[in-house]
Amino acid sequence: MNLTRTFVFALLSSSLMSTPALAVDAENGKKLYSERCGGCHDTKVHTRPNRIIHTYEDLVNRVRFCDNAAKANLTENDIYDVSEYLNATYYKFLKVKGNG
Repeated sequence: MNLTRTFVFALLSSSLMSTPALAVDAENGKKLYSERCGGCHDTKVHTRPNRIIHTYEDLVNRVRFCDNAAKANLTENDIYDVSEYLNATYYKFLKVKGNG
């Protein structure tokens, strides 16, 4: 691979691995969670010892999964708002630059 191809590959790889910074709103996330998530489960799912969420990225992906399953029609900002609310309230994951 020549130097130009290596540079382009590295540039594309780094841009694909990071997500754009979104302004998250935990209060909006709390409201959305209350309105759209409580019909499927209560908050105990977030404190159970055998939970399946282990990172902030897992949390965001799970909110996306639940959004699809419930057909809640959350926007990308809404998904991050709900994730921020859940993280602040239950999970307390450290967020790495680029993952919300």
